[in-house]
Amino acid sequence: ILPTLEKSSFDRIVAPRPKEGTLDGDQGTGDAGKDFLMAMLPLLKMKGEVHWYDFAADHELPNCDRTRETVQSVCQSLGLEMEVIHVAKVGSIAKRQFRVCMDFRIMRGLNVESSN
Repeated sequence: ILPTLEKSSFDRIVAPRPKEGTLDGDQGTGDAGKDFLMAMLPLLKMKGEVHWYDFAADHELPNCDRTRETVQSVCQSLGLEMEVIHVAKVGSIAKRQFRVCMDFRIMRGLNVESSN
């Protein structure tokens, strides 16, 4: 459904990252939701915000660097600049495994002037 939606049409997106089974987690080989982010981020307006739900092991808290790096790399590949607003542990999914929410804002796109 994402490809059928109009680009730059959403102010806010709430996005739980798809879980990838055994490929998932801090030692997995999955894509960490990169394909989903690549399809979703073009739908967001400049200055739009995303509530990105991810999975993290206890040793990754509180910074969740792997999640930050994944989102940052996808944004860069799309020519977008982003800023992290907040990262929080929001639930437990297993022993020493947590659901986290990283709120971030798209600040500027490639060849797009900021309105400020």
